[in-house]
Amino acid sequence: MGKGITHVFYTALAWISNAGWRCLVCFSLLHGGWLSASGQEEEHPVEMRQEQSVSREMERTGEEQVQENDEQYQELASYARRKLNLNTADAAAMHGLGLLDGLQVDALLGYRKMLGPLVSIYELQAVPGFDLVLIRSILPYVEAGSGLEPYYTIKDYFRRGKHQLELRYSRVLELAEGYRRGGDEEVRYLGSPDKMLLRYRYRFGRYASWGLVMEKDAGEKWMKKGMPWLGDHVGFHLFLQRLGKVKTLALGDYTVNMGQGLIQWQGFAFGKTGAVMQVKRESEVLRPYASPGEFFFYRGAGMTWEKGNTSITGFVSARSLDGRLSRLEDSLSEGLYEEGTLASAGYHRTPSEIALRNAIRQYTAGTVLKWRARQGHLALNAIAHQYSHPLKKGEELYRLYAIAGQKVYNVSADHSFGWRNIHLFGETAVDGRGHPAVLQGLLAALSPKADLSLLYRYEHKAYRSMYGNSFGESSAVGNENGMYMGIQLKWGSKWLVAAYADVFRLPWLKYRVSAPAEGTDALLSLQWLPDKKSVLNVTYRYSQAPADVKEPPLKQRFVMNERRHHVSARAVLPVDERFTWNGRVQVAFGQGAESWLLYQQVQARLRKWKCSAGYTWFDTAETEGLYLAALGFPGDQSLSRFSGRGHNGYAQLLYQVSPVLTLWCRWQQSVYPGGKSNGTGLEEIGGERKTSLLLQVQFSW
Repeated sequence: MGKGITHVFYTALAWISNAGWRCLVCFSLLHGGWLSASGQEEEHPVEMRQEQSVSREMERTGEEQVQENDEQYQELASYARRKLNLNTADAAAMHGLGLLDGLQVDALLGYRKMLGPLVSIYELQAVPGFDLVLIRSILPYVEAGSGLEPYYTIKDYFRRGKHQLELRYSRVLELAEGYRRGGDEEVRYLGSPDKMLLRYRYRFGRYASWGLVMEKDAGEKWMKKGMPWLGDHVGFHLFLQRLGKVKTLALGDYTVNMGQGLIQWQGFAFGKTGAVMQVKRESEVLRPYASPGEFFFYRGAGMTWEKGNTSITGFVSARSLDGRLSRLEDSLSEGLYEEGTLASAGYHRTPSEIALRNAIRQYTAGTVLKWRARQGHLALNAIAHQYSHPLKKGEELYRLYAIAGQKVYNVSADHSFGWRNIHLFGETAVDGRGHPAVLQGLLAALSPKADLSLLYRYEHKAYRSMYGNSFGESSAVGNENGMYMGIQLKWGSKWLVAAYADVFRLPWLKYRVSAPAEGTDALLSLQWLPDKKSVLNVTYRYSQAPADVKEPPLKQRFVMNERRHHVSARAVLPVDERFTWNGRVQVAFGQGAESWLLYQQVQARLRKWKCSAGYTWFDTAETEGLYLAALGFPGDQSLSRFSGRGHNGYAQLLYQVSPVLTLWCRWQQSVYPGGKSNGTGLEEIGGERKTSLLLQVQFSW
């Protein structure tokens, strides 16, 4: 029925439309007060999704490290300076914003095809599926420019872009155990506690990008014998697009994204969040890499050649990875050989970590053959890796089907098609050992106020890929079957209800789960927008996840489903034109463990100054933590974990010295009352306080 109404709307509108009529509509929408381009700066659009998605991954794996890839933030920051023209942008460019789902992109392309270019950005309100909340979220990054694709020469690529130089420094002021002298030389940090980043980047819209990034982590040596002179990590890239039939040319560092992530996905991607319609992976195959992370990227060359509706992408890479080598005896040749285990953390602080540096050489080649239809595409993908040393899979039983040997390769076919109010997508893959993986999804607009998402996944217990990252209970691909359903309901322009339910099964063992098991995950979110600047949101999540349990005096572990409840509330309320209050509450309980967190923040805008201060109270179970996003500098991928009992305060200043120069300063301190120390291992700090200082300078010209 929803599609029937939409079809009648399109037909009638096409019959009576002309440029003057559409201008009148846009004038009416604007002066009717339905949409305003002005307004205060809101939280980064992806930060809340990051908080929900990444924190769930950390809870499952026990890891506290976030993948250091801020390409999504850099992309939006670039569009904030040079807006994306919605009248010439293709589907890939629209998906690149990270703010539109497949149905919304299909609707905008269909509207543009039937009625021609948008007369004004306010005409977006006439596009099915584009409500005021969505339009406000994309407004800082898009425009309704000319309907003609501009022509640029290669000289324009090098002259008309924007330069940006970013210098970032951070340090924990208290001295951790790893920096104390007099300890064992083999188990202490050899460098200073300073963490430093230098990044230069030139960008010319979607057409050109090149740059250099250098980083030194806290504890690593710098400018000393035996270590890189420019920093522990040095990256560079040159990325050009739309050079005639050469759609994309990538040199240096780049990432590769294929299909739905079953065989390859290195870009930042979200899992299960309150954005229930954004479950589809979507990106260009080749993307530039200018982030400080040291593992999830390739180094070499790649190119996409396009003619008509067909394109072919090829890429090669050769780089050294960190790894731990072990020497074994070959019973057949009566000689010695070495096996390796990859290390992805990227730290080189202690002698043992330095010994892992560049121990294993990785060679990679891959290709994507894509055919584009009017409302979709069909693609064939292949990727192969070869290593200088055979990879060792470990002796634990849950690693029985882990990657091993010197060669790893995968092939897949993926598709994406829109038909009326339905968007279908999926991928089918096979690894080098013949094990299959399948992911199929559907997005449907049931009516103008109701949307539905469905996603089915089957991943053989032995299926593996080196850089796979698909939608599911775990981002790592393999050993998971499941069915996900999400629904989104709207009432007027102020109320939004989103919910999902996911049922999954683990056919084989996994980390902290010592037997095949099943689980359930569900979420319900209610959002109210009383006005253009205020947001009130309440979210409830229930999980029933399998986990190993060991009860004394028994030594044998058994698997049981741990039931957990998580309730969170968020409010953003403007006090006046200059001040905004932001508050969050999180409560988690289940299995006899309770945790809570209360956070308050005040933001102020005073001419060239932007100031913010926040305070957090928290009390969590011994082995658990609660997470907050957006507590650091813009784009630093910060996700703060609060564990134990204590409070945290911070103050941050931003000063716009001139259009060229911007300065940031941030002070933060966590206090654990009565604690003799905080942190563990080499990161342990004596006393109850942990204080950090962050500084950043940014030049733009």
